[in-house]
Amino acid sequence: MVGVQRVMTVSTPVETVLGYLADFGHCEVWGPGTKSCTRSDDGGPIAVGSTWHNVSVFNGRESALTYTLVECTGARLRFVGENSTVIATDDVLVEPAEEGGSTVTYRTDRRFKGLLKLAAPFLRREFERIGDEVERTLPPVLEKL
Repeated sequence: MVGVQRVMTVSTPVETVLGYLADFGHCEVWGPGTKSCTRSDDGGPIAVGSTWHNVSVFNGRESALTYTLVECTGARLRFVGENSTVIATDDVLVEPAEEGGSTVTYRTDRRFKGLLKLAAPFLRREFERIGDEVERTLPPVLEKL
């Protein structure tokens, strides 16, 4: 498994940040490598069980995953995406910041399947780069809400 975590503080209120991040389709705006992310269920209010079809480019290869919102409790959102080669978990915690606004803790983990498990240790640097990119792109997006 490979994972990275970043903590960011923004002036946007917790409820606004949670509402925005609960729609995983917004990762098209701030997610490194995300080409498209569209709702793939029957629509309606976003809740546990909502799904998205995500197409991203990683290490020069395009990959499609179906993400499901598996947890939406208070300050926490957890999305799990899967295809034949990987299980991806994106965990978001949004809490009030001491100086006002929100502190966003974003963690992403990838558990590779089959022979790709052997490559996981060699992908750490690429995942750190992705974490750095999220830390650069997400706060300005949240500040504009």
